[in-house]
Amino acid sequence: MTRFNVFSTTPGMPPESELTENDARTTKGSIYRFNPAIEAAVDVAIGLGKPLLVAGEPGCGKTELGYAIARRMRIRNLYFFAVKSSSEATDLFYTYDAIRRFREAQLAEIRARAASASGGTFSEPEVGDFIKYRALGRAILDAHPHEKVAALLRGRGAPKQPGEPRRSVVVIDEIDKAPRDFTNDLLREIEDFSFRVPELQNEAGLPDATPSGDTIPGALKPIIVITSNEESQLPDAFLRRCVFLAIDFPDDKVLQDILEMHLGNKSKGAGTSLSGDDRAILLRVFGRLRAQSMQKNPGIAELVDAGRVLAARPNGKPAEEWLPQLAPALVKLKSDLEAFKAVLSERATSRPR
Repeated sequence: MTRFNVFSTTPGMPPESELTENDARTTKGSIYRFNPAIEAAVDVAIGLGKPLLVAGEPGCGKTELGYAIARRMRIRNLYFFAVKSSSEATDLFYTYDAIRRFREAQLAEIRARAASASGGTFSEPEVGDFIKYRALGRAILDAHPHEKVAALLRGRGAPKQPGEPRRSVVVIDEIDKAPRDFTNDLLREIEDFSFRVPELQNEAGLPDATPSGDTIPGALKPIIVITSNEESQLPDAFLRRCVFLAIDFPDDKVLQDILEMHLGNKSKGAGTSLSGDDRAILLRVFGRLRAQSMQKNPGIAELVDAGRVLAARPNGKPAEEWLPQLAPALVKLKSDLEAFKAVLSERATSRPR
C-alpha cells in the first residue's frame, strides 16, 4: 500500500550529511525550517510519484527546499537544472553536440589517413562521445541497474554509474522562464520517468531509450522539485501531473529562527554572530521595507546577507548607526533606495534623543 508519510516520519536533518549538486559538494539545504504544510506536500508528491511544483515570491526558500529534502531523506545526489528562456525539454535529459561531432568527423579522416600511412590504427569517435546527460536524465539512469541502461552509457562523456541503483533529487529551477513548448514536451517523460536518445538509434540493434519507469521501485524514483515565481501561467496538462505547494513568506517568528540558525551565537561554522537585540533591530527594518511596496522586496537571502553585514560592523559601533551600510544587501533596484532612506529616516525621528 502506498504510504503518504514517508517524508514527515523521517527523522530531522542529520547533523552531518554529504550532498553533491551535479557531482560537486554543496552545503545548500543544511539549514532549512520545515513546517507541517511543507512536509504534507512532500509526502503527497513522494507517495504519488509526481513532481512537487513549488510557487512563491523570490527569496522565500523554494529552491533550497529541494536540497533540504535530499539531506533529510539521506539522499546524497542532487541534480540541478536552471531553466532559461532558450531551454528545450531535451536539455533536461541530455545535450548532443552536433557541431563538435561534425568537426571531429572532418578531423577523423585526416587522422585515419595518418594512422594508415604510419601503419597504426585509428578508432572513430562514437555518437556517445558527444552526448552529455543532465539533471533528470542522470537521475533516471541512476535509478536503473547498470546493465539495463548500459547501451546509453557509451562514449567518453558517459557518467560513471553507481554500483547499485540509487535515488536522486532533481531541482528544476524557475520553470516559468521556459517557453511554453518546454512544459508541453515534458508531459510523457515526467509521468513515465523514461526518455529516448534518438541520436543513438542508428547504433547496431542497441536500445536508444531507458526502460519504462514502471520498472523503477517506488523507493528509487527520483524526487523532482520544480520551482516557479509564477511570472507566466503553466499549461493545465502540466499542472495536472504535479503536486502543488505555495510557500508563504515567513512570519517574524520564523525569520527570527532563520537568523538564529545562520547567525546565532551557537551557529556552527558561523564566522560572525548577531545578538538578539541586533536581530530585533534588523527584523524591524526588514519588515518596514517590505511594507513599503518596493519594486523588489528583500527576501530571506537579503535578510541573511544584511545580518552578516550588521554583525561585521566595527567593535563598539551601535547597530543603529550601521544601518545605512545595509543598503547594498537589502536594496536591489535604484528606484527602491528612496524607500530604504525613508525607513531609516522614520527610525531616526522616532528614537528617543
